[in-house]
Amino acid sequence: MTVFIGIISFLGFITGGVLSLKAVFKKQPKQKVLLLTGISSLTMIGAMALSPATPSLSLAEKSVETNDSGIATITGKTNEQSNITVDGETIDTKNGKFSYKVTLHDDQPQKLTFMASIGDIEQAETIEVKPSKAFVAFLNEEKQNKETLKNAETALILAEGKPTQKNYDEAATRIASLTKEQDDFIKRLAIVKDNVPIYTAVELAETKQTKEQLDAATALVAQATLNKDALAKRLTTVQQKITEKEKAEKQIAAAREAVEKAEQEPTDDHYNQAIAKIKELPNGHPDLTARANGIKQAITTQKAAAEQQAQAAAQTPETPTPNTQETGEMVLVTTTGSKYHNRKCGNGTYTPTTLEEAQARGLTPCSKCY
Repeated sequence: MTVFIGIISFLGFITGGVLSLKAVFKKQPKQKVLLLTGISSLTMIGAMALSPATPSLSLAEKSVETNDSGIATITGKTNEQSNITVDGETIDTKNGKFSYKVTLHDDQPQKLTFMASIGDIEQAETIEVKPSKAFVAFLNEEKQNKETLKNAETALILAEGKPTQKNYDEAATRIASLTKEQDDFIKRLAIVKDNVPIYTAVELAETKQTKEQLDAATALVAQATLNKDALAKRLTTVQQKITEKEKAEKQIAAAREAVEKAEQEPTDDHYNQAIAKIKELPNGHPDLTARANGIKQAITTQKAAAEQQAQAAAQTPETPTPNTQETGEMVLVTTTGSKYHNRKCGNGTYTPTTLEEAQARGLTPCSKCY
């Protein structure tokens, strides 16, 4: 109001001054004009005297609490000449009153400083905005919902990358626990469900490594909508392993056949052939290797016996040849067998002896060897 009065009196003073000059030049009566000028001057001086020199600021409360949405309203009073700001933001006033809304975004109190200023003169008031219990509960619920949503999405992404039954069930459980239905999650989960049997078939093919399982998985992968290329690569690896497995089985069969032949006819050639076949096996074969070592030992024993026999024959003077051709003939026998042999015949440990000694033990000739 004082500002308004000051402006009116200033305008009156200017008007009175102009009229006074006009009256002087035209020699008109000056009493009324001077009276107007004087009154305006006095009024202007009074308005200036009544104008406050310092700002005024008064907040309704020292602290306020938010509603359940985190919003609080701060009210206060000031004089008309003061400029009100809060953290650099100017606040509108009306008839010396103002209102300001503040929103909290977490459960921590916030302090605001209001500033009233006239020129270089300032007055400050600080107020604390506290979160209400309802707002804190709202924040906690929102935080929980976000965490639940995040966990559901994480489980869904895992299920999409590896659509096993276990991962699908985990994702389905977490999505079902959401407070708000997520259409996108539900659609993505349905796709995972369709791909679970496909992924299971691929895992089964990798475990069994059979042509039947491979063919079944290949047919399903052709219909896959998740990770199709990756699944196809895995089946390619399965095919390679099956091929390697079949090759290894053929090699083992060939090695076994060579060992059996060497056992029946223990010669260096047969032994070397058996060893060569065993060495072709990518992972070796302990059983066949042990049998080959037995063959080698039998061959060595045979050679030693033959050498001893030759040395004995060279040192023994010639005697008339006995009537029987069996005298002095060397044969092979086993510790528990009932037959004597002229070569290693089947499995077992063979030792050389004379035909005479074998017959003396009651052994009879092997039908395969004689």
